[in-house]
Amino acid sequence: MLGSKMDTMLFTNITELDILPTTDTTSGALPVRSLNPEEEMIRRIWMAWYECNITILSQLYPSDGGLYCNATFDGWDCWNYTSAGTRIYHDCPTFLRHKYGQPTGQAFKDCRVDGTWLTHPDTGRTWTNYTPCASNKETLQRVISIYYSGYALSIILSIASLLIFSCFRQLHCSRVTLHKHLFITYVLSGAAWILMFALMDMPGMVKDNQPWCQALHVLTQYLTLCNYFWMFCEGFYLHALVVFAFTSDKRLLVICYVIGWVGPLIPTAVYAAVRGSKPELRHGCWSITADENWILTGPVVVSLVVNFLFLLNILRILLSKLRAVNSSEAHQSRRTARATLILIPLLGLQYFVIPFQPDTPSPIYDIISAVLTSYQGVLVALFFCFCNGEVINVVRRKWKVMRERLGGVDMKRSNTFNVSLLETTYVPRTTSGNGSFHRKSVEGPLSVKMEALLYDGDEAQREGSPEGWRACHAQPATALGHSLNNSD
Repeated sequence: MLGSKMDTMLFTNITELDILPTTDTTSGALPVRSLNPEEEMIRRIWMAWYECNITILSQLYPSDGGLYCNATFDGWDCWNYTSAGTRIYHDCPTFLRHKYGQPTGQAFKDCRVDGTWLTHPDTGRTWTNYTPCASNKETLQRVISIYYSGYALSIILSIASLLIFSCFRQLHCSRVTLHKHLFITYVLSGAAWILMFALMDMPGMVKDNQPWCQALHVLTQYLTLCNYFWMFCEGFYLHALVVFAFTSDKRLLVICYVIGWVGPLIPTAVYAAVRGSKPELRHGCWSITADENWILTGPVVVSLVVNFLFLLNILRILLSKLRAVNSSEAHQSRRTARATLILIPLLGLQYFVIPFQPDTPSPIYDIISAVLTSYQGVLVALFFCFCNGEVINVVRRKWKVMRERLGGVDMKRSNTFNVSLLETTYVPRTTSGNGSFHRKSVEGPLSVKMEALLYDGDEAQREGSPEGWRACHAQPATALGHSLNNSD
């Protein structure tokens, strides 16, 4: 199976003669330009093929009267005439080590009793088994299992979070709307990647390279970009609330809609057009990594870097507010660390733990990358929904009301209790002559900007529910206010 996939990749790239080594006719020295691992692999293959032509393929068929399989070059290695009904072993090619690590076995080729080489059952082509050369095969299977479990759990928790945010009117506000769109991207991108992994386990379909298969690849890339862009929208929105006190929520939401859903269309369309225009890259359901992937990774890297800058500025402002209220250094450090840990998965900054993929195979890198990528949705759902104090309070109050109704408890007494509880957390406001609500000025060191972040409740106030106002804005407060206060 491994040999079949790699042969396909090899024969599409082996025509790139421009990367073969050349010799200076005056000095006989090799070119100065260093080769990357893929180019070095192709160079060694051509050298092996050249040596095979001179030493093996030029030999005549054995004249001892026995039945032999013909000498052949399978695209990676050279195989001599082999007696019928035997298996021949070769050491694994050295150029595979940069991708699959130190081999634990040897490649082998079977000569059938009729004097023909064994063919692969799926492709029908003469086949060499290079599977033993992939010493990290078990690691790869473990990594794929991590992706499956992580994406599946992220989908389940994201759907549950969407239901909670949608069912409770008290949670309807701009901040939660952004979370809902982010959870939608977790659901869609996770489902797309599960389908892609399942497709890669069906080599027959990959070989057929149907248009729907290529379309699935492009769709997966688009949904993945949407996920990263909505992480950027989370950082952009939170930063705007912290830095700019009087910012229109509706305008910010419109900007985020365009960035989150329309923005990824541009790099995805460019990527599909560029890759589709190159015949050598259109095989295998576009599953092989190509240089054109920078069209997709470029915007992702930029969005993560900008989110990191947003986080630094948010923490700077938070520290200045904490110092303004004369809190202790330990108190400030705890709050800042807590806010940082909460915001890291929301903004996708955990990817900075593994910024670059090593040149040589690293099981540790692969496993860490799989966990951080697939389980990100789980962390965000836990931090901003299931473990969020305000969401828990809203669900708990709803459950209490349902139990009291089912149990026939006096609702007047229950309502009195709820109102008295809410009065302890309700922020007083003043009303103008026309009855509209305004923030009541707060004496003390907190600036209007931070007040706007922690106490902006116009939308929920229009819902007519003080409980809705406080619960709706639990998310920015979770990072910078309420949860920090409640957990001390």
